[in-house]
Amino acid sequence: MEKIKQEEYMEFVAEKYYKEFFSQGFATPGHNGPHGHIDTPIRNTGNFLMIYTYLYKKNKDSKYLELCKKFAKYICEEAKKSKNGAIKCMTTNKFNYLNGLVGQAWAIEALLYYYGISYDVECLETACKIFYAQKYDYDLHIWRLQDIDGKDIGISRTYNHNVWFIACASKILEYKEDAEILNIVNDFLTKGVKRDFRIYSNGLLKHLVKIAENYYEVLNWKSIIRFFLYPLRKINLRKLDTRYIEKGYHVFDMYGFCMLEERFPNYDFFSSKKYKKAINYALNYKKLNKELNIYKAIKHKNNNFNIYSYTYNSLAFEYPYVSSFFGKKDYKIYKELYEIQCELMYDADTKLFSKYNPDQITFDGKTSEIIKFLEMEDLELNNEK
Repeated sequence: MEKIKQEEYMEFVAEKYYKEFFSQGFATPGHNGPHGHIDTPIRNTGNFLMIYTYLYKKNKDSKYLELCKKFAKYICEEAKKSKNGAIKCMTTNKFNYLNGLVGQAWAIEALLYYYGISYDVECLETACKIFYAQKYDYDLHIWRLQDIDGKDIGISRTYNHNVWFIACASKILEYKEDAEILNIVNDFLTKGVKRDFRIYSNGLLKHLVKIAENYYEVLNWKSIIRFFLYPLRKINLRKLDTRYIEKGYHVFDMYGFCMLEERFPNYDFFSSKKYKKAINYALNYKKLNKELNIYKAIKHKNNNFNIYSYTYNSLAFEYPYVSSFFGKKDYKIYKELYEIQCELMYDADTKLFSKYNPDQITFDGKTSEIIKFLEMEDLELNNEK
């Protein structure tokens, strides 16, 4: 089966960083993309562990396996350093040391993916430990964040963090029975989604959960001013478009839900009108690109496009899995999205998507998001044989 360009780029960055990573024993940290929070090596080590594990599965090259062992060992050792099993993903607690639930999710995802080829018991045990360090609140149907010192730091209000956390951690069930994970999944996909899966009229998913412990967590003067200035958003998209971050994250959000639906397809939620509307919004890539200001940025050769889109949550790497999962596989679209990625960011000198890139190493690690699509392709190919 012919490789798509996204796979070629992922392989290119894997080779580019190999010697550096092998000598360090971990991946070089970034700073959480455009958010600018300085990361520990955990996030990129996890994302690149996914990449090197996939490449070993495909090529059986022992050098990839050796690096995977180093990366997995590093993550497991780092998880031992906290009081409760939570893993430190950021160097300061200006945001929090966790990078929210999603930082924990990426560590869990990588350990479980590597466990699938290694059966290293420590990886499975560490993934479980990281998961259970966070506390699910059955009354609120959402997680309460527990920082690395064991302190409760409040509700996990960023909705996609919760989605990705349970989507990644529920893979534990492929390797062991765990009634508590099943109970959490059931509560989250019934009572939780009923309140927290909220969309605008066009299907765009709202970024924050509906509840908060403190009124000022969800409403402040800045948000009020932006709300009333929303009709003027074209003047300055980033400052005045109240849905700016939500547009940049939408396909990433639905990617997480696809992982959940793939594992738990029988929940009524997945046949609901609002879920289907959110999926349709994600699949309409031309409309989404327009709202992300992509076409105008290409036309005018500038970087006035949504900073949370192609430089961070790239449709070129996320859209193939989401669309294929819903039976909309289209190689012409995937090629078109990759060409858009090139138009926006490719630098012929570096041979990387480095133009306008706020965090090169983190972006390159996030190319691991193409793996889910590639594995669907591999499975289809094997079934044909």
